[in-house]
Amino acid sequence: MEWYRREEKECLSAIERILLEYDEIESNPCNNFTCIKLDWNPYEWEFAVRGAVGTEFEGGIYHGRVLFPGAYPFKPPSIIPSTENGRFKTHIKFWYKRLNLWQPSWRVRDVLVDFIRLMPTFPDDELCSLECNKEERRALAIKSLASPPRYGSFARRQLVDQIHQSMLSKAPNGTGGVSVVHNVVGNIFHEQNTPCQEGVVVDRVVSTQMEWDRGVIAEDKCNINNSREKQILEEYNEIESNPSDDLKCLKLDGNPYEWQFAIKGPSGTEFEGGIYHGLVQFSEGYPSKPPSIMFLTKNGRLKIQTDISSRLLSNWQSQRSVRIALLALIDEMPTYPDGDDELDSVKYNKEVRRALAIKSRAAAPKCGTPERQKLIDEIHEYMLSKAPPVPQLQLSSPSQASKEHEHEHYQNDGAKRKHGRGDTSLGITNFGNTIHAIDSKRVVLFRVFLFSSIIIGFSSIRFGFWSFRG
Repeated sequence: MEWYRREEKECLSAIERILLEYDEIESNPCNNFTCIKLDWNPYEWEFAVRGAVGTEFEGGIYHGRVLFPGAYPFKPPSIIPSTENGRFKTHIKFWYKRLNLWQPSWRVRDVLVDFIRLMPTFPDDELCSLECNKEERRALAIKSLASPPRYGSFARRQLVDQIHQSMLSKAPNGTGGVSVVHNVVGNIFHEQNTPCQEGVVVDRVVSTQMEWDRGVIAEDKCNINNSREKQILEEYNEIESNPSDDLKCLKLDGNPYEWQFAIKGPSGTEFEGGIYHGLVQFSEGYPSKPPSIMFLTKNGRLKIQTDISSRLLSNWQSQRSVRIALLALIDEMPTYPDGDDELDSVKYNKEVRRALAIKSRAAAPKCGTPERQKLIDEIHEYMLSKAPPVPQLQLSSPSQASKEHEHEHYQNDGAKRKHGRGDTSLGITNFGNTIHAIDSKRVVLFRVFLFSSIIIGFSSIRFGFWSFRG
Protein backbone atom coordinates (compact mmCIF):
# COMPACT_ATOMS: atom_id res chain seq x y z
CA MET A 1 0.00 0.00 0.00
CA GLU A 2 1.12 3.54 -0.73
CA TRP A 3 0.48 4.58 2.87
CA TYR A 4 2.61 1.80 4.30
CA ARG A 5 5.45 2.26 1.77
CA ARG A 6 5.70 5.96 2.52
CA GLU A 7 5.62 5.33 6.28
CA GLU A 8 8.37 2.71 6.00
CA LYS A 9 10.45 5.06 3.85
CA GLU A 10 10.11 8.05 6.19
CA CYS A 11 10.39 6.04 9.45
CA LEU A 12 7.69 8.10 11.10
CA SER A 13 7.62 8.40 14.87
CA ALA A 14 4.41 7.70 16.80
CA ILE A 15 3.59 11.41 17.14
CA GLU A 16 4.30 12.10 13.46
CA ARG A 17 2.10 9.20 12.37
CA ILE A 18 -0.73 10.28 14.69
CA LEU A 19 -0.59 13.85 13.36
CA LEU A 20 -0.53 12.63 9.75
CA GLU A 21 -3.66 10.57 10.34
CA TYR A 22 -5.34 13.49 12.08
CA ASP A 23 -4.52 15.86 9.20
CA GLU A 24 -5.83 13.27 6.72
CA ILE A 25 -9.17 13.07 8.56
CA GLU A 26 -9.33 16.87 8.76
CA SER A 27 -8.67 17.28 5.03
CA ASN A 28 -11.03 14.41 4.06
CA PRO A 29 -13.93 14.74 6.53
CA CYS A 30 -16.63 12.10 6.86
CA ASN A 31 -20.26 12.72 7.82
CA ASN A 32 -20.32 9.51 9.86
CA PHE A 33 -17.62 10.39 12.39
CA THR A 34 -15.66 13.35 13.78
CA CYS A 35 -12.37 13.42 15.71
CA ILE A 36 -10.58 16.16 17.67
CA LYS A 37 -7.16 15.66 19.25
CA LEU A 38 -6.40 16.83 22.77
CA ASP A 39 -3.95 19.73 22.69
CA TRP A 40 -2.57 18.70 26.09
CA ASN A 41 -2.11 15.03 25.19
CA PRO A 42 -1.14 14.09 21.60
CA TYR A 43 -1.76 10.41 22.37
CA GLU A 44 -5.52 10.88 22.83
CA TRP A 45 -8.44 11.93 20.62
CA GLU A 46 -12.11 12.51 21.35
CA PHE A 47 -14.48 11.17 18.68
CA ALA A 48 -18.13 10.60 17.82
CA VAL A 49 -19.70 8.21 15.30
CA ARG A 50 -23.20 8.10 13.83
CA GLY A 51 -25.31 4.95 14.19
CA ALA A 52 -25.75 2.92 10.98
CA VAL A 53 -28.94 3.47 8.95
CA GLY A 54 -31.52 0.69 8.96
CA THR A 55 -30.56 -0.47 12.47
CA GLU A 56 -31.73 0.28 16.01
CA PHE A 57 -28.72 2.60 16.34
CA GLU A 58 -29.78 4.82 13.42
CA GLY A 59 -29.68 8.52 14.28
CA GLY A 60 -27.63 8.05 17.45
CA ILE A 61 -24.46 10.04 18.16
CA TYR A 62 -21.98 7.91 20.07
CA HIS A 63 -18.95 9.55 21.67
CA GLY A 64 -15.70 7.92 22.74
CA ARG A 65 -11.95 8.21 23.13
CA VAL A 66 -9.00 6.97 21.08
CA LEU A 67 -5.84 6.18 23.07
CA PHE A 68 -2.60 5.66 21.14
CA PRO A 69 0.23 3.49 22.55
CA GLY A 70 3.81 4.76 22.46
CA ALA A 71 4.63 2.09 19.86
CA TYR A 72 1.89 3.19 17.43
CA PRO A 73 1.37 2.23 14.58
CA PHE A 74 3.07 -1.08 15.34
CA LYS A 75 0.59 -1.63 18.16
CA PRO A 76 -3.16 -0.91 17.78
CA PRO A 77 -4.99 2.04 19.33
CA SER A 78 -7.57 1.58 22.08
CA ILE A 79 -11.19 2.61 21.53
CA ILE A 80 -13.21 3.49 24.65
CA PRO A 81 -16.95 4.26 24.18
CA SER A 82 -18.36 7.06 26.37
CA THR A 83 -22.05 7.20 25.33
CA GLU A 84 -24.51 4.57 26.57
CA ASN A 85 -25.55 2.61 23.49
CA GLY A 86 -26.87 -0.80 24.55
CA ARG A 87 -24.19 -2.69 22.62
CA PHE A 88 -20.76 -1.81 24.06
CA LYS A 89 -19.88 -1.13 27.67
CA THR A 90 -18.84 2.45 28.37
CA HIS A 91 -15.44 3.51 29.72
CA ILE A 92 -14.06 0.05 28.90
CA LYS A 93 -11.78 -0.74 25.95
CA PHE A 94 -13.63 -2.02 22.89
CA TRP A 95 -11.78 -4.99 21.41
CA TYR A 96 -12.48 -7.03 18.30
CA LYS A 97 -10.73 -9.37 15.85
CA ARG A 98 -9.22 -6.66 13.65
CA LEU A 99 -7.23 -5.27 16.59
CA ASN A 100 -5.78 -8.73 17.28
CA LEU A 101 -4.60 -8.85 13.66
CA TRP A 102 -3.40 -5.25 13.63
CA GLN A 103 -1.01 -4.12 10.88
CA PRO A 104 0.94 -0.82 10.77
CA SER A 105 -0.71 0.11 7.47
CA TRP A 106 -4.15 0.32 9.08
CA ARG A 107 -5.46 3.56 10.54
CA VAL A 108 -7.86 4.95 13.13
CA ARG A 109 -10.26 5.85 10.31
CA ASP A 110 -10.56 2.12 9.55
CA VAL A 111 -11.25 1.30 13.20
CA LEU A 112 -14.02 3.92 13.48
CA VAL A 113 -15.69 2.65 10.30
CA ASP A 114 -15.53 -0.87 11.78
CA PHE A 115 -17.02 0.45 15.03
CA ILE A 116 -20.09 1.72 13.13
CA ARG A 117 -20.38 -1.50 11.11
CA LEU A 118 -20.07 -3.82 14.12
CA MET A 119 -22.59 -2.15 16.44
CA PRO A 120 -25.63 -4.04 15.07
CA THR A 121 -23.88 -7.44 14.74
CA PHE A 122 -21.30 -7.61 17.55
CA PRO A 123 -21.80 -10.77 19.70
CA ASP A 124 -23.66 -10.31 23.00
CA ASP A 125 -21.38 -12.67 24.90
CA GLU A 126 -18.13 -10.73 24.41
CA LEU A 127 -16.43 -9.15 27.44
CA CYS A 128 -16.93 -5.60 26.16
CA SER A 129 -20.54 -6.07 24.97
CA LEU A 130 -23.99 -5.68 26.53
CA GLU A 131 -27.19 -7.64 25.89
CA CYS A 132 -30.09 -5.23 25.33
CA ASN A 133 -33.17 -5.50 23.11
CA LYS A 134 -33.75 -3.27 20.08
CA GLU A 135 -36.29 -1.05 21.86
CA GLU A 136 -33.77 -0.22 24.59
CA ARG A 137 -31.08 0.56 22.03
CA ARG A 138 -33.48 2.74 20.03
CA ALA A 139 -34.34 4.70 23.20
CA LEU A 140 -30.63 5.18 23.92
CA ALA A 141 -30.05 6.36 20.33
CA ILE A 142 -32.71 9.05 20.77
CA LYS A 143 -31.29 10.00 24.18
CA SER A 144 -27.78 10.31 22.72
CA LEU A 145 -28.91 13.22 20.51
CA ALA A 146 -30.01 15.38 23.44
CA SER A 147 -26.57 15.97 24.95
CA PRO A 148 -23.08 14.44 24.95
CA PRO A 149 -21.61 12.57 27.94
CA ARG A 150 -20.10 14.77 30.68
CA TYR A 151 -16.70 13.85 32.09
CA GLY A 152 -13.20 15.20 32.57
CA SER A 153 -11.97 18.78 32.69
CA PHE A 154 -13.79 21.86 31.43
CA ALA A 155 -11.48 21.92 28.39
CA ARG A 156 -12.33 18.29 27.55
CA ARG A 157 -16.05 18.94 27.91
CA GLN A 158 -15.71 21.85 25.47
CA LEU A 159 -14.16 19.51 22.89
CA VAL A 160 -16.91 16.92 23.39
CA ASP A 161 -19.57 19.63 22.99
CA GLN A 162 -17.85 20.86 19.83
CA ILE A 163 -17.87 17.35 18.35
CA HIS A 164 -21.54 16.88 19.29
CA GLN A 165 -22.59 20.11 17.58
CA SER A 166 -20.58 19.14 14.51
CA MET A 167 -22.32 15.76 14.29
CA LEU A 168 -25.75 17.37 14.72
CA SER A 169 -24.99 19.88 11.97
CA LYS A 170 -23.93 17.11 9.57
CA ALA A 171 -27.14 15.08 10.06
CA PRO A 172 -29.07 14.69 6.77
CA ASN A 173 -31.86 17.27 6.38
CA GLY A 174 -35.34 16.11 7.16
CA THR A 175 -34.24 12.95 8.93
CA GLY A 176 -34.40 14.29 12.49
CA GLY A 177 -30.82 13.32 13.11
CA VAL A 178 -31.05 9.89 11.45
CA SER A 179 -27.79 9.05 9.73
CA VAL A 180 -27.38 7.82 6.16
CA VAL A 181 -24.41 5.48 6.09
CA HIS A 182 -24.35 4.46 2.42
CA ASN A 183 -22.17 1.52 1.46
CA VAL A 184 -20.15 1.61 4.68
CA VAL A 185 -18.82 -1.90 4.30
CA GLY A 186 -18.06 -1.42 0.62
CA ASN A 187 -16.08 1.73 1.34
CA ILE A 188 -13.84 0.17 3.99
CA PHE A 189 -11.29 -1.09 1.49
CA HIS A 190 -11.30 2.26 -0.34
CA GLU A 191 -10.73 4.17 2.88
CA GLN A 192 -7.90 1.86 3.90
CA ASN A 193 -6.06 2.77 0.70
CA THR A 194 -6.66 6.53 0.79
CA PRO A 195 -3.23 8.13 1.31
CA CYS A 196 -2.68 11.08 3.60
CA GLN A 197 -1.77 14.44 2.16
CA GLU A 198 1.96 15.09 1.95
CA GLY A 199 3.14 17.90 4.19
CA VAL A 200 5.34 19.03 7.00
CA VAL A 201 4.38 17.62 10.39
CA VAL A 202 3.57 20.47 12.71
CA ASP A 203 1.92 20.82 16.08
CA ARG A 204 -0.79 23.42 16.17
CA VAL A 205 -1.08 24.37 19.80
CA VAL A 206 -4.42 26.09 20.33
CA SER A 207 -5.80 27.44 23.58
CA THR A 208 -8.70 25.36 24.88
CA GLN A 209 -10.33 28.45 26.37
CA MET A 210 -9.98 31.46 24.02
CA GLU A 211 -8.80 29.87 20.74
CA TRP A 212 -5.34 31.23 21.36
CA ASP A 213 -3.17 30.68 18.30
CA ARG A 214 0.53 30.34 18.90
CA GLY A 215 1.05 29.65 15.19
CA VAL A 216 2.65 26.69 13.51
CA ILE A 217 5.47 25.22 15.59
CA ALA A 218 8.05 23.04 13.82
CA GLU A 219 9.40 19.94 15.53
CA ASP A 220 12.82 21.50 15.91
CA LYS A 221 11.46 24.36 17.98
CA CYS A 222 13.89 23.42 20.72
CA ASN A 223 16.62 24.94 18.54
CA ILE A 224 15.03 28.39 18.42
CA ASN A 225 17.36 30.87 20.08
CA ASN A 226 14.82 32.27 22.53
CA SER A 227 15.92 32.37 26.14
CA ARG A 228 14.30 30.10 28.72
CA GLU A 229 13.03 33.10 30.65
CA LYS A 230 11.34 34.56 27.56
CA GLN A 231 9.58 31.24 26.86
CA ILE A 232 8.32 31.04 30.45
CA LEU A 233 7.12 34.66 30.36
CA GLU A 234 5.25 34.06 27.08
CA GLU A 235 3.45 31.07 28.60
CA TYR A 236 2.57 33.04 31.72
CA ASN A 237 1.20 35.97 29.72
CA GLU A 238 -0.87 33.57 27.63
CA ILE A 239 -2.47 32.04 30.72
CA GLU A 240 -3.14 35.50 32.16
CA SER A 241 -4.72 36.79 28.94
CA ASN A 242 -6.81 33.63 28.44
CA PRO A 243 -7.99 32.65 31.94
CA SER A 244 -9.46 29.21 32.59
CA ASP A 245 -12.05 27.92 35.04
CA ASP A 246 -9.93 24.77 35.44
CA LEU A 247 -6.66 26.30 36.65
CA LYS A 248 -4.90 29.42 37.91
CA CYS A 249 -1.17 30.24 37.96
CA LEU A 250 0.76 33.11 39.57
CA LYS A 251 4.52 33.60 39.30
CA LEU A 252 6.76 34.52 42.20
CA ASP A 253 8.22 38.03 42.16
CA GLY A 254 11.97 37.88 41.71
CA ASN A 255 11.91 34.23 40.60
CA PRO A 256 10.59 33.69 37.05
CA TYR A 257 11.39 29.97 37.24
CA GLU A 258 8.73 29.12 39.83
CA TRP A 259 4.93 29.39 39.76
CA GLN A 260 2.18 28.65 42.25
CA PHE A 261 -0.89 26.99 40.77
CA ALA A 262 -4.22 25.41 41.62
CA ILE A 263 -6.40 23.10 39.55
CA LYS A 264 -10.06 22.14 39.85
CA GLY A 265 -10.97 18.48 40.34
CA PRO A 266 -12.52 16.84 37.24
CA SER A 267 -16.32 16.69 37.20
CA GLY A 268 -18.11 13.37 37.52
CA THR A 269 -15.38 11.99 39.81
CA GLU A 270 -14.62 11.86 43.53
CA PHE A 271 -12.36 14.89 43.02
CA GLU A 272 -15.14 17.12 41.67
CA GLY A 273 -15.27 20.53 43.35
CA GLY A 274 -11.87 20.10 44.99
CA ILE A 275 -9.21 22.83 44.77
CA TYR A 276 -5.72 21.36 44.58
CA HIS A 277 -2.73 23.67 44.98
CA GLY A 278 0.77 22.98 43.77
CA LEU A 279 4.11 24.26 42.58
CA VAL A 280 5.71 24.44 39.11
CA GLN A 281 9.50 24.68 38.88
CA PHE A 282 11.17 25.13 35.49
CA SER A 283 14.27 23.07 34.77
CA GLU A 284 17.50 24.38 33.26
CA GLY A 285 16.69 22.80 29.90
CA TYR A 286 13.10 24.08 29.63
CA PRO A 287 11.27 23.85 27.23
CA SER A 288 13.35 20.95 25.88
CA LYS A 289 13.05 19.32 29.32
CA PRO A 290 9.79 19.10 31.31
CA PRO A 291 8.98 21.29 34.30
CA SER A 292 8.75 19.84 37.79
CA ILE A 293 5.19 19.72 39.16
CA MET A 294 4.22 18.82 42.72
CA PHE A 295 1.03 19.04 44.80
CA LEU A 296 0.71 20.92 48.09
CA THR A 297 -2.92 19.93 48.82
CA LYS A 298 -3.76 16.44 50.11
CA ASN A 299 -5.94 14.78 47.48
CA GLY A 300 -5.87 11.01 48.05
CA ARG A 301 -4.35 10.26 44.65
CA LEU A 302 -0.89 11.87 44.35
CA LYS A 303 1.62 12.46 47.10
CA ILE A 304 2.24 16.01 48.23
CA GLN A 305 5.64 17.70 47.93
CA THR A 306 6.77 14.95 45.54
CA ASP A 307 7.59 15.39 41.85
CA ILE A 308 4.81 13.99 39.65
CA SER A 309 5.87 11.68 36.83
CA SER A 310 2.70 11.65 34.73
CA ARG A 311 2.66 10.20 31.23
CA LEU A 312 2.73 13.65 29.63
CA LEU A 313 5.82 14.71 31.59
CA SER A 314 7.55 11.40 30.91
CA ASN A 315 6.97 11.87 27.15
CA TRP A 316 7.62 15.61 27.19
CA GLN A 317 8.13 17.51 23.94
CA SER A 318 9.43 21.07 23.58
CA GLN A 319 6.25 22.40 21.94
CA ARG A 320 4.14 21.63 25.00
CA SER A 321 3.37 24.11 27.76
CA VAL A 322 2.53 24.24 31.46
CA ARG A 323 -1.12 24.86 30.61
CA ILE A 324 -1.19 21.62 28.63
CA ALA A 325 0.57 19.73 31.45
CA LEU A 326 -1.89 20.97 34.10
CA LEU A 327 -4.94 20.14 31.97
CA ALA A 328 -3.53 16.65 31.40
CA LEU A 329 -3.01 16.31 35.16
CA ILE A 330 -6.69 17.09 35.78
CA ASP A 331 -7.70 14.35 33.34
CA GLU A 332 -5.27 11.81 34.84
CA MET A 333 -6.34 12.22 38.50
CA PRO A 334 -9.24 9.71 38.41
CA THR A 335 -7.28 7.04 36.48
CA TYR A 336 -3.71 7.52 37.73
CA PRO A 337 -2.29 4.19 39.03
CA ASP A 338 -2.59 3.60 42.78
CA GLY A 339 0.30 3.65 45.22
CA ASP A 340 1.17 -0.01 44.70
CA ASP A 341 2.07 0.72 41.07
CA GLU A 342 3.50 4.26 41.12
CA LEU A 343 6.02 5.85 43.50
CA ASP A 344 4.32 9.25 43.42
CA SER A 345 0.75 8.07 44.16
CA VAL A 346 -1.19 6.92 47.21
CA LYS A 347 -4.06 4.45 47.58
CA TYR A 348 -7.32 5.69 49.10
CA ASN A 349 -10.96 4.84 48.45
CA LYS A 350 -13.43 7.25 46.86
CA GLU A 351 -15.07 8.31 50.14
CA VAL A 352 -11.75 9.45 51.59
CA ARG A 353 -10.90 11.35 48.40
CA ARG A 354 -14.33 12.97 48.47
CA ALA A 355 -13.73 14.07 52.06
CA LEU A 356 -10.35 15.53 51.06
CA ALA A 357 -12.02 17.39 48.17
CA ILE A 358 -14.43 19.01 50.63
CA LYS A 359 -11.57 19.84 53.00
CA SER A 360 -9.51 21.37 50.18
CA ARG A 361 -12.07 24.15 49.75
CA ALA A 362 -11.97 25.29 53.37
CA ALA A 363 -8.52 26.88 53.21
CA ALA A 364 -5.43 26.99 51.05
CA PRO A 365 -2.36 25.05 52.25
CA LYS A 366 0.19 26.94 54.34
CA CYS A 367 3.53 27.09 52.61
CA GLY A 368 6.66 29.25 52.64
CA THR A 369 7.08 32.98 53.12
CA PRO A 370 4.27 35.52 53.63
CA GLU A 371 4.75 36.64 50.01
CA ARG A 372 4.25 33.09 48.73
CA GLN A 373 1.29 32.53 51.03
CA LYS A 374 -0.34 35.69 49.70
CA LEU A 375 -0.16 34.28 46.16
CA ILE A 376 -1.59 30.93 47.30
CA ASP A 377 -4.51 32.65 49.06
CA GLU A 378 -5.19 34.81 45.99
CA ILE A 379 -5.28 31.71 43.79
CA HIS A 380 -7.60 29.98 46.26
CA GLU A 381 -10.12 32.83 46.20
CA TYR A 382 -10.13 32.78 42.40
CA MET A 383 -10.69 29.02 42.24
CA LEU A 384 -13.50 29.19 44.82
CA SER A 385 -15.31 31.59 42.50
CA LYS A 386 -14.99 29.07 39.63
CA ALA A 387 -15.28 25.64 41.28
CA PRO A 388 -18.82 24.32 41.99
CA PRO A 389 -19.60 22.89 45.44
CA VAL A 390 -18.51 19.32 46.10
CA PRO A 391 -21.39 16.85 45.53
CA GLN A 392 -22.24 15.14 48.80
CA LEU A 393 -21.80 11.37 49.05
CA GLN A 394 -22.98 9.35 52.05
CA LEU A 395 -20.78 6.70 53.60
CA SER A 396 -22.18 3.20 53.87
CA SER A 397 -22.12 3.30 57.69
CA PRO A 398 -20.46 5.19 60.56
CA SER A 399 -18.21 2.20 61.18
CA GLN A 400 -16.90 2.48 57.63
CA ALA A 401 -15.72 6.02 58.33
CA SER A 402 -13.90 4.77 61.43
CA LYS A 403 -12.26 2.02 59.43
CA GLU A 404 -11.16 4.49 56.78
CA HIS A 405 -9.71 6.73 59.48
CA GLU A 406 -7.86 3.74 60.94
CA HIS A 407 -6.66 2.78 57.45
CA GLU A 408 -5.37 6.29 56.78
CA HIS A 409 -3.54 6.40 60.11
CA TYR A 410 -2.09 2.96 59.50
CA GLN A 411 -0.78 4.05 56.09
CA ASN A 412 0.73 7.23 57.52
CA ASP A 413 2.30 5.31 60.41
CA GLY A 414 3.62 2.69 58.01
CA ALA A 415 5.13 5.37 55.82
CA LYS A 416 6.91 6.85 58.85
CA ARG A 417 8.35 3.48 59.80
CA LYS A 418 9.43 2.92 56.18
CA HIS A 419 11.41 6.15 56.21
CA GLY A 420 12.86 5.61 59.66
CA ARG A 421 10.43 7.89 61.49
CA GLY A 422 8.74 5.52 63.85
CA ASP A 423 7.84 8.16 66.44
CA THR A 424 4.22 9.28 66.85
CA SER A 425 3.47 13.00 66.82
CA LEU A 426 2.13 14.47 70.04
CA GLY A 427 -1.60 15.01 70.16
CA ILE A 428 -2.36 12.36 67.52
CA THR A 429 -3.91 9.07 68.67
CA ASN A 430 -5.67 6.36 66.75
CA PHE A 431 -8.44 4.06 67.76
CA GLY A 432 -6.04 1.30 68.79
CA ASN A 433 -4.04 3.62 71.02
CA THR A 434 -7.27 4.79 72.71
CA ILE A 435 -8.29 1.22 73.54
CA HIS A 436 -4.81 0.49 74.80
CA ALA A 437 -4.92 3.54 77.08
CA ILE A 438 -8.34 2.55 78.46
CA ASP A 439 -7.16 -1.03 79.10
CA SER A 440 -4.04 0.25 80.86
CA LYS A 441 -6.13 2.36 83.26
CA ARG A 442 -8.33 -0.64 84.07
CA VAL A 443 -5.30 -2.81 84.79
CA VAL A 444 -3.84 -0.19 87.15
CA LEU A 445 -7.15 0.18 89.03
CA PHE A 446 -7.48 -3.60 89.30
CA ARG A 447 -3.97 -3.92 90.70
CA VAL A 448 -4.60 -1.18 93.29
CA PHE A 449 -7.84 -2.87 94.32
CA LEU A 450 -6.17 -6.28 94.58
CA PHE A 451 -3.25 -4.93 96.61
CA SER A 452 -5.62 -3.06 98.96
CA SER A 453 -7.71 -6.20 99.47
CA ILE A 454 -4.62 -8.25 100.36
CA ILE A 455 -3.43 -5.64 102.90
CA ILE A 456 -6.87 -5.39 104.51
CA GLY A 457 -7.23 -9.17 104.65
CA PHE A 458 -3.77 -9.61 106.18
CA SER A 459 -4.48 -6.91 108.78
CA SER A 460 -7.77 -8.60 109.71
CA ILE A 461 -6.00 -11.93 110.27
CA ARG A 462 -3.35 -10.35 112.49
CA PHE A 463 -6.01 -8.48 114.50
CA GLY A 464 -7.99 -11.69 115.03
CA PHE A 465 -4.87 -13.59 116.08
CA TRP A 466 -3.85 -11.06 118.74
CA SER A 467 -7.44 -10.82 119.97
CA PHE A 468 -7.53 -14.61 120.43
CA ARG A 469 -4.30 -14.62 122.46
CA GLY A 470 -5.58 -11.80 124.63
